[in-house]
Amino acid sequence: MSALAANLSDTDMADLAAFYATQRPTPRPATTDPTKVAAGRGLAQQHHCVSCHRPGLVGHEQIPRLAGQDLAYLEKLLRGFKAQTAGDLDGTMTTAAQPLSESDIENLAHYMATLPPVPSP
Repeated sequence: MSALAANLSDTDMADLAAFYATQRPTPRPATTDPTKVAAGRGLAQQHHCVSCHRPGLVGHEQIPRLAGQDLAYLEKLLRGFKAQTAGDLDGTMTTAAQPLSESDIENLAHYMATLPPVPSP
């Protein structure tokens, strides 16, 4: 991103930020397994996902939204954190992913993929 942003003025960056702030996330179509979704809901509580990613896993500030993300993306990222091949700013996710089994990763991803990408009003 640095190379792409290097020639942007402050006004350009502010305009881009304003544009992206107005975009509404849409649910990604995915075939999820209801049994895995139910197991993932329990795992999200057990591993305190909502303590950083907020209730509904909608994220805030530098903590990303997990709700409604692509199923394959979520699985890949969780596997990357566990294998320590995906980085995060402070290592929190790398540490959090260590106790997860492969089925835990699948279950969490199925659960997160089914959540609405924005909080209900």
